Amino acid sequence: MMMKLPVVVCLLAASGLASAFQSHDAGNRWTPPSSGDDRGAVVFLHGMGDTANGGWASLDHMLPSICPRLSTDKIEYIFPQAPVKGITLNGGELVPAWFDLFDFPVDSTSRDDVVGQLNAVCMLEETVKSIEQERGIPASRIVVGGFAQGGAVAMLASYFRKERKHQPFAGCICLSGWLPNSWNFPVNSYVAEMTPLLWAHGAYDNKVLFMQQALGTQRLMKEGIDVTVRTYPCAHESYNSQEINDMAEFVDEVLYPKVPKQVATAEFVASVKYLFDHNTDQYNP
Repeated sequence: MMMKLPVVVCLLAASGLASAFQSHDAGNRWTPPSSGDDRGAVVFLHGMGDTANGGWASLDHMLPSICPRLSTDKIEYIFPQAPVKGITLNGGELVPAWFDLFDFPVDSTSRDDVVGQLNAVCMLEETVKSIEQERGIPASRIVVGGFAQGGAVAMLASYFRKERKHQPFAGCICLSGWLPNSWNFPVNSYVAEMTPLLWAHGAYDNKVLFMQQALGTQRLMKEGIDVTVRTYPCAHESYNSQEINDMAEFVDEVLYPKVPKQVATAEFVASVKYLFDHNTDQYNP
């Protein structure tokens, strides 16, 4: 789809994060979840030039209308606001943006604002930390995503800044975004296993070129990430209802899987161990 949406900005105070997210229940503090808690959160970052109150903020109504389990009584929807930055591509024009842009359209040769991207990733991580502490929702129950620049930041935070000691996210969504060229180090194997990706893109996108989807998904698949690819006959900012349907189904699946990944993995390991233990006499290397 390509709905032009707000850039998620996590406003950091000089000494830290000053409640870096907006939510529909921002004034209340929730107690940590009990065992079996099925609450979750969706953090969605808007694109350059947008705001947290733009079109993407309606996801809290659109997703539950498709998958009722994603209603706001169970799922927190957080739409951060990006800081205002001077964009080199636009002659220094000040707009909400997660990082600077130097080239248009975005393609495989585009230069990266690595420092700006790293700062944006840190903002997102601080937002998640706040959700964990104030809402009691762990990272494993949080889906992060974004549109265009927001999608790039979501992927960087999901796959290139999550160390093994940190809990992986439940899932990641990239809509009309791209995987920055400079972030080419390996993805932690545990993170790759636990955080699937939905990458949706318009076939006629002339701002973030369509080939960015193929380049990015191929690279991430090689790292062992479970990538769902969706393509629509539209441009960068046109609306596509199928994209919203695909988003809803993806979020529903990763937050409420029929068989949790941990269980499936444990059962597989147990099965292999059983077969090995009962067939060692037949094993002749």
